[in-house]
Amino acid sequence: MAHADTLAPAPGPARTFGRPTTATIMSLVLLALMTALVIAPLILLFRTSLTPAGELPFSTDVYTLDNYREALGNPRLPILIGNTLTYAFGSVTIGVTLAFAIAWLVERTDIGFKRSIRTMMFSWMAVPPIVMAFGWILLGNPGNGIINVILRSLFGMKGAPVSIYSMWAMVLITGFAIVPTAFTMIAGLLRNMDPQLESAGSVHGARPFSVFRRVTLPLLVPGLLSVGILLFMAMVQAFDLPLVIGLTARVPVLSTQIYLLAHSDVSRPDYSLTATFGTFFLVLALILILVYFRAVRLGERFRVVTGKAFRPNLKPLGTWRRLATAGVGFYFLVMMLPFLVLLWTSFLPFYSVPSMEALTRLTLENYEAVFSETRIVRALVNTILLVLASSTIVMVLSVMIAWISVRSKTRLGRLLEVISFAPMAIPPVVLAIAILLIYLRTPLYGTIGLIILAHVTAYIAFGTRTMNAALLQIHRELENAAFVCGAGWFTMLRRVIFPLLLPHILNGWLWVAGHSARDITFPLFLITTTNVVAASELYILWNTPEIPTAAALAVVLVSGLLCLVVPVQIFAARLGTERRKP
Repeated sequence: MAHADTLAPAPGPARTFGRPTTATIMSLVLLALMTALVIAPLILLFRTSLTPAGELPFSTDVYTLDNYREALGNPRLPILIGNTLTYAFGSVTIGVTLAFAIAWLVERTDIGFKRSIRTMMFSWMAVPPIVMAFGWILLGNPGNGIINVILRSLFGMKGAPVSIYSMWAMVLITGFAIVPTAFTMIAGLLRNMDPQLESAGSVHGARPFSVFRRVTLPLLVPGLLSVGILLFMAMVQAFDLPLVIGLTARVPVLSTQIYLLAHSDVSRPDYSLTATFGTFFLVLALILILVYFRAVRLGERFRVVTGKAFRPNLKPLGTWRRLATAGVGFYFLVMMLPFLVLLWTSFLPFYSVPSMEALTRLTLENYEAVFSETRIVRALVNTILLVLASSTIVMVLSVMIAWISVRSKTRLGRLLEVISFAPMAIPPVVLAIAILLIYLRTPLYGTIGLIILAHVTAYIAFGTRTMNAALLQIHRELENAAFVCGAGWFTMLRRVIFPLLLPHILNGWLWVAGHSARDITFPLFLITTTNVVAASELYILWNTPEIPTAAALAVVLVSGLLCLVVPVQIFAARLGTERRKP
């Protein structure tokens, strides 16, 4: 009965935290931990931006604005901002347009293979962007890219009919790559829209296109706007494709500029100027997130989901059904091409275009190298440690933070919620350079533990938002019953909250694990000889260049992620379905 008074039916802050309970102590511990993880690196980043060039913040007491003057006076700054915005706007426009078309076909028409399309969309999110970039380079390289070789042989063209190294190629590839993410968000909007509004338009004599233009589209605009802004923020912060393709194409963006300043091959890294560009980048991200929240609030006026049960009407496509199915199939074929060319290259001693002669050279030597070379094996082991540790720590912390934020209603809980959400507004490259600066002279630097810590910091925002939403669906009387029966706070979490949230925890764990394995930003910024992971080793092999071995490692990485994502996703979906049964 020790906690019976802490969980009365309508507890206020005083009842919940009236005495130093375990929950109160854990709130303070978590607040201190999140402050150390999120706030401290940003403070040091800003301090470094005020440090004289060539100095570290620990070694000087001098403050100067010279770095800001140099950055603002740099003629490359407008070019960097222009390239960043062009890249983000172009890729989001293509990605959202394609995703909306496919989501509308799947959710509102009788197109075939719906389950397969949804499964392909979710599974494709397991493919790291850097793997796609390498595949597209092999396809569109001006010299020996497969597409150029085929076009030259078929039409007698000279030079390079197609070049992967341009802004617009980068935009097109990224646009295709973000379609699965946009699809999952837009499909939910279409699925939850009440069809009675469209039916009313049809009853009054409006044609299908007029109903779509004057009813469906206006209702979806706020949701599409919030999806577009969220993806725009992600693309402004993107690092993988601009690094692999943009640098060769001489199309620098802000994220790659920060990386080059921190990892100069010809001079000592300029951390002061790097921190200054990082501060600019952070301000740009904060402006975008304010715009995003504004768009979300605007969307509240357009709520069309009520408590009434409804099922969206499926429009018959008639003779267009096969053409629509073929169009969606063509999209998946285009998306499969980069992975197929990497799969082909992984069985060759050196890269060459597909031919009968090349078939005679197929070998497994590249896979033998992946599983026998010490540095690659160490990278794979580090990746397994990184994925398991970061995803597990994130979800454990997220459940505790979410419980305190949702249940306590105190200033302490709200402050904890705000700090844990803050990484959502911090570009990964900025967070990476901030973490590099704060741990540069500590024993943690150079270990896989530092990358785990970085991923926990970066992904805690997603974990807490996911758990917050899930906890709001659970009535607190279940927790009260546990306390009344004498359970402590940790026992209540372990015996009540964790089992009830298990499907959501598994989905969140899967998301963090997938993003942790495919991320290259933190592994490259924090890289040393001992903490290399699969993604950073892949980048090193590609630039060595050991392209066939890199292709084999890419295939192993993607296969491993699919083996992790698909079974856990199926298990979580079945678990959720069983929980909803009466």
